[in-house]
Amino acid sequence: MNPLTLARYSFARCTTARVLSAVAAAALLTSGAIVRAESPPAAAQPPEAAQKLYGEYMQLQGRLDQIQTATLDAHPELKQQQQSFMDLMMAKMPSTGGSAKDDLAAIEKIEKDLSNKDTPAADREALMTEYQQKATAFRKAQAQALKDAEVAKAQETLMNAILTAMKAQDPQTEQILGQMRQKQEELTKVMGAAHGGQ
Repeated sequence: MNPLTLARYSFARCTTARVLSAVAAAALLTSGAIVRAESPPAAAQPPEAAQKLYGEYMQLQGRLDQIQTATLDAHPELKQQQQSFMDLMMAKMPSTGGSAKDDLAAIEKIEKDLSNKDTPAADREALMTEYQQKATAFRKAQAQALKDAEVAKAQETLMNAILTAMKAQDPQTEQILGQMRQKQEELTKVMGAAHGGQ
């Protein structure tokens, strides 16, 4: 896999592999609190300041993920609530196949094929293209499902429950979220200035 293909695969995978669990806790990472930052595009040659800010943001994201994982491990009822939300969202998602679960299974199968060292190099480019198409369609279907009133209400209820439990689990949660918002705002300004100067 050449570097460009690997970069495209890595980007697609990081935005899809944990797609359901990420959405389940999206209250921490959506317009109500903070949006998960995208990596500065390599082709745009982002300024060093943007790369530094993004690295700092991802460190904070990693700490928040650890708190979330510990919180869910300590609260089985939240895990069950999360699973119920995922099931509801998947049921509401439009699908090009039999169901959204079938679509996700197809994506995961391609991931395994791409990760398999025995997969011929000649097949990887076609697999990468198929993967990106399916991942993009899945995320679009997910976004559409989240517009459903029942799904949106279940998401908000879950997100509030997880955030409350996270704050009790680790008092630094609120501080980390605040730092993430600040880094995101700074990153947006730096990238905006860089694009404006082109």
